[in-house]
Amino acid sequence: MKHIFIVNPVSGHGKSKQIIPWIHEYFLENPGQYEVIMTENHGHATKLTQQYTKVDDVCVYACGGDGTVNEVLNGLQDGVTMALIPTGTGNDFTRMFEYPKWKLKQILYKTIDGKEVMVDYGMIDDRRFMNCATMGFDADINLKAEKLGKKLPIPSKLVYIVSIFPTLKERKPMNLTLTIDETYTFTSLLTAVMNGRFYGGGFLPTPKATCQDGLFDICVVKNPPLRTILHLLPKYMKGTHTKHPMAVFFKGSKLRIQAERVMNVQIDGEVSQSSDIHLEIIHKGVKVRVPKESVLQ
Repeated sequence: MKHIFIVNPVSGHGKSKQIIPWIHEYFLENPGQYEVIMTENHGHATKLTQQYTKVDDVCVYACGGDGTVNEVLNGLQDGVTMALIPTGTGNDFTRMFEYPKWKLKQILYKTIDGKEVMVDYGMIDDRRFMNCATMGFDADINLKAEKLGKKLPIPSKLVYIVSIFPTLKERKPMNLTLTIDETYTFTSLLTAVMNGRFYGGGFLPTPKATCQDGLFDICVVKNPPLRTILHLLPKYMKGTHTKHPMAVFFKGSKLRIQAERVMNVQIDGEVSQSSDIHLEIIHKGVKVRVPKESVLQ
């Protein structure tokens, strides 16, 4: 197998670049075929990944954050293996692997020496996503966090928290219709459709989610008053909000979300806009290389 490392040089404020000499060092000690390719712009990782097919016998490593993972996933051809090296600011999906708290070099080497597992991914209209699709207040926060994150060299979770407070003043609750097996209507502050458990640098909206069960975990937060929001947010961060009356949970493999107006939709860290979206989970649709110590099987 040939190992293709697609490195986003700006991920994690340049953190990705530090793995390059480690890659060369690994293959100097463990001879094998490999290549390191640097991305040059947004969407480049997708184009790079698209050139590889199953017959090439490669593993494509997404070396960056959740956005780089999303780009590689969207370029991945059927039967091609991918791997995730968490060198971004969020790295939320790799938290699902639940390996020990290794240093980055250990994660890199353990992944190269790892095992292959089948993992679910989501479709939102015609685009794939690995971790999450969120709507409303959370996507608005993401836009602010993206701007702040480029200016402030601080951990992603702190950037996300800092971004919450100005967004609270501008919050715009949304009347939503959610169709799974049945149809539900809500006035929603935010809605999170999760394949993984975490986003925003470690926020835990769906603490029981797995990425191998063929189901989305969905959390809808209704429209509480500001005082309740301030009480609920710490619980939402820790995943202890599951019995809060303002939080409603669902599971499903297919769903449709319709809004009364165009809303911000965050997909693995990238924000777009829509008022009517269709989501479907592809059960064990992608082969992922993970450390042997990962809980995923």
